Amino acid sequence: MGFVTDGNSKLVGSAQIRQVRVRESSCPLAQQLQASLSGCRAPYSLDAEDLADYGEGWNATALSNGSSFPYAWQYQSQDQRRGYPIWGKLTVYRGGGYVVPLGTDRQSTSRILRYLFDNTWLDALTRAVFVEFTVYNANVNLFCIVTLTLETSALGTFFTHAALQSLRLYPFTDGWHPFVVAAEIIYFLFLLYYMVVQGKRMRKQTWSYFRSKWNLLELAIILASWSALAVFVKRAVLAERDLQRYRNHREEGISFSETAAADAALGYIIAFLVLLSTVKLWHLLRLNPKMNMITAALRRAWGDISGFIIVILTMLLAYSIASNLIFGWKLRSYKTLFDAAETMISLQLGIFNYEEVLDYSPVLGSFLIGSCIVFMTFVVLNLFVSVILVAFGEEQKYYQLSEEGEIVDLLLMKIFSFLGIKWKREEPESSREQPGSLSQTRRSQPAQALPKV
Repeated sequence: MGFVTDGNSKLVGSAQIRQVRVRESSCPLAQQLQASLSGCRAPYSLDAEDLADYGEGWNATALSNGSSFPYAWQYQSQDQRRGYPIWGKLTVYRGGGYVVPLGTDRQSTSRILRYLFDNTWLDALTRAVFVEFTVYNANVNLFCIVTLTLETSALGTFFTHAALQSLRLYPFTDGWHPFVVAAEIIYFLFLLYYMVVQGKRMRKQTWSYFRSKWNLLELAIILASWSALAVFVKRAVLAERDLQRYRNHREEGISFSETAAADAALGYIIAFLVLLSTVKLWHLLRLNPKMNMITAALRRAWGDISGFIIVILTMLLAYSIASNLIFGWKLRSYKTLFDAAETMISLQLGIFNYEEVLDYSPVLGSFLIGSCIVFMTFVVLNLFVSVILVAFGEEQKYYQLSEEGEIVDLLLMKIFSFLGIKWKREEPESSREQPGSLSQTRRSQPAQALPKV
């Protein structure tokens, strides 16, 4: 009981249907039109949203008299239902509204929907309808929060879309959790050590500490790490609260929106932390000759790379605007400029629905998609890669091992000799081809005698 049609996912609590409405006569009506029009109904906005309580059939004079489901006509605020605002296709909607739990079985759901239909629960003042439910799949240990949205404007246009958000509320269900906990503890012990190091350096350098970009990078990693820990603790507390409420009230609709928002924030912080750590790792590997060569090659070609980036962004914007103007009023993937840009980026990655474009406009669609592939993928991007390869070849040709690289080679030679392993130093290509290179000049010069004291 409670499982959805796939047989693996169990419904957590009850599904909910929620609507947001606007007030009657929510926009001003010109005096000349008041005699011919009964009222003006504005599109949804936070100011025009209806927050009042009603009786059955949206009757304000008889509040919940004889109603089978009085809560269907009473407004629940965002704080009461622990919801979060939803960003739809048309606007941003509050997390509150008129909420009706649909029950946990087919019979109760059919009875509630029939009651809402007979009493005209959805009418001309409805601006958005949300169907929200949460399922749990024990096979993959994931909760999935599903939100089905139907939006409408004051002109009668409808937009439908679905949002799926998965999160893991039971973090430790396998035998690897001791190692995960140990790794997290070791990470924060290292973090405390680096905090002490950076504190000493900050006290020594005072305000000049903030002039170094690598010091700022270390500071950003420390702040991001503690932010991730704070959000992680908050998510754990919210998850335990929601699960405890579900255990006590299994027939009610349980909103995991706040927990899902904390989980999404934690994911963004960790992603930003991984980016900063990658930059730090790149900096630490600067002593490696290959990594140093790659950095020097990118620095050499930065002028051409920046020019190609501007060209790519300009072409992407042009194709996004064109596809939005041509297909936006008919195809969902091009409804807004942001959706069109996302679709054009997916085209470069090979994730694209060609059938919907060709079925709608075979000639114009073929020309637009074909020219985008030819110009952006085969011409601009290949030239972009060619510039990087040419710069890398030039840097490899004239590359000279730095003093830091020579120190690393010397350390490696000492370590391998200590372990009894024969190690041969790899000479740079420029040193093998050019007899007058700096390294060969150093080796060809005789050792000078020390001056006598």
